[in-house]
Amino acid sequence: MSKYLTNKKYNMHEIIKSISDIRNEDKTLIKFVSSLGLKSDSKILDIGCGYGNKSELLRSYGFQVIGVEVNEDIVKANLRAGLECMTVSEFEQSKELYDVMLMSHIIEHFQPNDLLKFMDNYLDRLKSGGYLIIATPLNSSHFYLDFDHIKPYHPIGLDMVFGNRNAQVQYYSHNQIQLDDIWFRRGPLKMLLFRSLYVRKYSKYNKFPMIINVGLAILFRLSLGLIGRTNGWMGLYKKIT
Repeated sequence: MSKYLTNKKYNMHEIIKSISDIRNEDKTLIKFVSSLGLKSDSKILDIGCGYGNKSELLRSYGFQVIGVEVNEDIVKANLRAGLECMTVSEFEQSKELYDVMLMSHIIEHFQPNDLLKFMDNYLDRLKSGGYLIIATPLNSSHFYLDFDHIKPYHPIGLDMVFGNRNAQVQYYSHNQIQLDDIWFRRGPLKMLLFRSLYVRKYSKYNKFPMIINVGLAILFRLSLGLIGRTNGWMGLYKKIT
């Protein structure tokens, strides 16, 4: 959080997030995984698991989840918290195949060349007939607020490369996945381009944008997401080959 933002503004940001978070993404993830009819020994790989929020969610519903994370300190923290987690090098040294893979808010951090290699590396370890779940933002006025967001990816674009349609001449995957289900995430409308939202000395005199954003978050929640904008998607893919 910028040093120019006051604690009050930070708290207001959290309030807006809390109001507008109707947790549809978590609900959809559980719906997708529950629809697969997994066996008790089926294994889910949570790729780029971070501190294990999605792993913990899936575990709470009785699924067997193993996380993989590039940050070794986070891996150690997850292990201390009782989660199954491994480093990328440990994953690469193993031979385990997985029934389901989750890439939650991962692919938008890659350039196309790097994403192709990244996805193929993991899809090689997904069982034939297994499932890949991708959750990612769409392009919007909010997308580049995250410092490390590189590129938004659309399901049509992924299908061109991983759908075996030979639609791309520059990118080609030796893995084929087929979209089985999709859900589009929505969020509240939001005012962004006002200096009082960023610089403390202006926020003392102009609280109008902040108040409007709280109102828009409440409106989004009361309308069950109807009054808002589509800002992301979650896709359930089946591995064909």
